[in-house]
Amino acid sequence: MSDFHRFVCWDVENVTSTIQTEAVVSSPVVFLSTHTRLGIQRCRINGRSFSSTGESVTEEDVRDDFLNRRTNTGTLLLPVVGESGSGKSHLVRWVKEKIKHSDDRKIIYLEKSKTSLRHVIDSLLDGVEDEEIEQIRKDIRHVTGTFTAASLARRLITQLSVTLADLSKDAVSGKKRQLVGPRGISLLLQDPLLQEQMLEPDNFIPRFAEHFLSDRESGEERPPRFSLGDLPLSPDAIAGDMAAPTRQIFGMVMSRPELQVLTVELLNDHWDKAVQELSSLGGGRLLGAMRKVREIYARQGKEIILLVEDFALIQGVQGDLLDAITETSQRDGKTALAPMRTLMAVTSGYFHDLPETAATRISTSTGGFVYNLDIILGESKTGTEDIARFVAKYLNAARVGRDALERAGGESVPNKCDDCTVKSLCHDSFGASVDGFGLYPFNRAALTRVVHSVAPQENPYAFIPRTVLGNGVIPILNDAYGSIRKGEFPSTFFQENYKAVKGVDKALPNSVSAEVDARDPVNAKRRRKALEFWADAPAQLVNLLQGIGEAFSLPELDVDGRGAGPDRTLPAGKTSQPAITLVDAPQTPQVPPALQRKLDVVEDWAASGSRLTTEVANIVRTMVSRSVHYREDWLTPPIKPIGVGDAEGAGWTVKANTVSIEDASAEALNKSAAITLERNPRNGEFFKSLVRVHAQDADGMRPQDIVRLASSADTHRAALRERVALNAEHADGDLVAGLRVSLLGAVLAGQVVPGMPIDALYAAAFDKGKAWARPDSSSRTETWTKRLEAHLQHRAGLVDALLNSLGLGQGATGAVHVIDAGRAVALVKEAAQKWDLSSIELPKWAKEAAHPLRAGWDVAVRGQLQELTSLVHEIRERFPKSSGPGDRLVQQVSTALQMANAEGITGPQGPELDMWAAAVAEADWNTVSVLEKDLSRAREDQSAESLLAVVAAPRSPHLQEMRAYLKTADALLDTALAAARMQTQNAVSDAADQLAGLLVEWQQAVDDATPQAEAGE
Repeated sequence: MSDFHRFVCWDVENVTSTIQTEAVVSSPVVFLSTHTRLGIQRCRINGRSFSSTGESVTEEDVRDDFLNRRTNTGTLLLPVVGESGSGKSHLVRWVKEKIKHSDDRKIIYLEKSKTSLRHVIDSLLDGVEDEEIEQIRKDIRHVTGTFTAASLARRLITQLSVTLADLSKDAVSGKKRQLVGPRGISLLLQDPLLQEQMLEPDNFIPRFAEHFLSDRESGEERPPRFSLGDLPLSPDAIAGDMAAPTRQIFGMVMSRPELQVLTVELLNDHWDKAVQELSSLGGGRLLGAMRKVREIYARQGKEIILLVEDFALIQGVQGDLLDAITETSQRDGKTALAPMRTLMAVTSGYFHDLPETAATRISTSTGGFVYNLDIILGESKTGTEDIARFVAKYLNAARVGRDALERAGGESVPNKCDDCTVKSLCHDSFGASVDGFGLYPFNRAALTRVVHSVAPQENPYAFIPRTVLGNGVIPILNDAYGSIRKGEFPSTFFQENYKAVKGVDKALPNSVSAEVDARDPVNAKRRRKALEFWADAPAQLVNLLQGIGEAFSLPELDVDGRGAGPDRTLPAGKTSQPAITLVDAPQTPQVPPALQRKLDVVEDWAASGSRLTTEVANIVRTMVSRSVHYREDWLTPPIKPIGVGDAEGAGWTVKANTVSIEDASAEALNKSAAITLERNPRNGEFFKSLVRVHAQDADGMRPQDIVRLASSADTHRAALRERVALNAEHADGDLVAGLRVSLLGAVLAGQVVPGMPIDALYAAAFDKGKAWARPDSSSRTETWTKRLEAHLQHRAGLVDALLNSLGLGQGATGAVHVIDAGRAVALVKEAAQKWDLSSIELPKWAKEAAHPLRAGWDVAVRGQLQELTSLVHEIRERFPKSSGPGDRLVQQVSTALQMANAEGITGPQGPELDMWAAAVAEADWNTVSVLEKDLSRAREDQSAESLLAVVAAPRSPHLQEMRAYLKTADALLDTALAAARMQTQNAVSDAADQLAGLLVEWQQAVDDATPQAEAGE
């Protein structure tokens, strides 16, 4: 490993002090040390636009033209135009530094950072002692010292309103006439609510007021003029208390876009006058002062050189200033005013929007030409060498440092690379500019890509020096200083902020990215970015040049070839020859155009960050989702299969909610989808194989992707089953709810009760109940019976749904023959943990069967409990526990009545008692005691499970007959007893006495049972 490993030759402090995006910030020495030739074109003015003459010029050409061109008027105005950051101010500064000071010149330099009116006026009038001029200085100091930015903004909008109100309709033409005067747009500027909106912080007037009073921050841009965004035209601006005339002009302007444009023009055309009136410069005072300045310097034999870094900064005094600097110096054949040369920077957009009068003056005084600094590179003219030379000087300055540059005095810029111990390896790997300055940590390819990456999206070939330095070179150097030494460059910061521009730069082929991921997973992201930027996105995986790999801590891989080296200029007459000539290269199979377009879409998605089209995304989703379906055997655990055609309806869709792809069409990655596929090289190659499979084109299909498809299908089978279960509401939670409904239905039918063994619960849960009938229906309430009937009407559908979700169907009908008992038993156990449906969400397929078990369920259970309690109570009133067996009681009653008949004791005789006696002949009277014990337990434990265990359990089918028999026998015996007593009183016979005694004894036993029954109850 050489000394170049993790090597850095600059520091952050030097980067900050030597690489400046504003021309005026650097000292003259540092400025000249970093100056690089600008791309300047001479353009012809056409009205307020300009067109290229095809002539490129140098800074020296501009300086010489500016200083030496002779004009008939003795004045010259040369505009330097270009977009913001193109180098206009840099060129003006360079000309200033290259003008030799002499006694016959007065140089006035208006820096664009000094935007306050006081600075502008002081600079223009500097060095002139005159009473009138001194009064102007005092007035300006008074104005700028009186106002705050907020108060000045309000005074400016008021003054502008007055200016527009005073404007007569004869002063304008066309549709503008309806906008001027006291009932025109002046009213909009007077309305308090509309004023507040125009005075919001980012609008033109408050920004102007800030810069009018104080100098701007370095790099801060000021809006040069009003725009449509400054007009308060939102419908929300209409206030209920807005005056009728104001409302009228507001509605007219808001509803007509052409009037909005004219309104902005009027505001801009008359802004200068409003500013001059407020700043005491109205009435041509500045024009007069500048004329006097020129007169004074004319007497001194001096020429005025005016250098303006930004023409927009003198807004408010532009009209007078233009008049002053373009006024002829000759009067009556003599020089009355000092000759004046003005070089001023103007943004392209501002030049196009200049007032017509200003544009005319500029065109006349320039001879019809401007210098244009907008550099637009392209495929045929990439500007690689120009970019390298431009950046290399700044890189050298950052290595040398400000102090060393100042000591050199700008005569000869020291080259830090000259005495560097790693120069040979560094320059061989990263390259150097034609001036010999090393490009490290960039090379030509990386620099060109960085320029494209930071250029405006609408113009990716634009070379904007300020943007290249401020958004590219400076932040990259600051980041690389630490990340290279840590072995982390290209860092995450670089990866996220600098990307290949689609349609401009080649993206690293996705196949190369995938191979990098496989061969160097630890450094994959850094290596991919290094190959893309520093090796210019090679078509095959190669190693970086030795120095790049060592500096960036990217070890060599076991591959053939290296990335492209630095560009070199070949000697005259020489041409480059390929190092290897390929013979009989294998022919690549021709790919059908339609398929190739789809493959290109995938490549752009994976390598360039483009969106995946809907068509290709649907192909991928179809292949992936259906592979899962085809792989599912529906056996582990058993579940009723669904066909491919039924998958959509079953919840396994060919949509983003099943297979979500990052940046597919207009959809974001859906993390809740069953399958998510992120954008990465591996997935890019995988998608290509899927697209080929879908197109039935095996050429180029990678076997490993087919294996991956099968593996992915196996992995996501569980997700398919879960999705199908959720869609059909057959998830475990749904099944537990359905089984609980089934168990409660079985409770209604007396098939199960809480606490039964699991095998009984399991059998009942899957019984459709077709043969179910309660033997004790006579002792059931009407409510209980109706609820059972209603449940049984829908129970078959409930059980079928349970079977389909837990079993496997066969045959033409698909009837379920096999149930996953292990899973089912566990679910039944969970369902039996609770015996009500009050707090459970039911699946749709269980709701009809559950309806009789939900509303009023507790009332129904307690009603049945009351019915059983009443039965027991009435039976025990006539059949106490001490009565012995029930059949003995029946026999006693029968014997007593027979004796009564034999003795001629009269009473109600009839077949009713015989009928009830026959009904209870087979009754088990012990069941009454069992029921008594159960009811006693229910009184002690009021839980749902305890109550159901008592209420739902099958009881004797003879309880109603027992009660009826006892009530009938009781009534007959009462009558017989009364008759017996009457006969006993007449002492007819001993038999009558015996019968009367027997009946009294039995009645006494019944009477004694009543308190016991009440106590038990």
